[in-house]
Amino acid sequence: MTDKHHFMVVLHDYTDSGALDRRLSVRDKHLQGALKAESEGNLLVGGAILDNHESSKMKGSVLLLAAKSIEEIDDMIIQDPYYKAKVWEKWEVYPIKW
Repeated sequence: MTDKHHFMVVLHDYTDSGALDRRLSVRDKHLQGALKAESEGNLLVGGAILDNHESSKMKGSVLLLAAKSIEEIDDMIIQDPYYKAKVWEKWEVYPIKW
């Protein structure tokens, strides 16, 4: 049995005019990290939150993660290129049953 718990994380992007450009500039690095987290069993699923389906403007992210604690989730987030590049402004972590 694993000692990891499951969490849903909702991450909100900054809303300034440069936020989308910052997101796109580090997207490849972010996706590389996501693939690593997936291979390690930490990332179950993730994707962008859209303003609407017509514009497809990204305004945040949603992740389903496996981790030992909320503190471990916070550590994962602050190591992510999106956080370091000031794409993600704030986030909410919810324990879930998977």
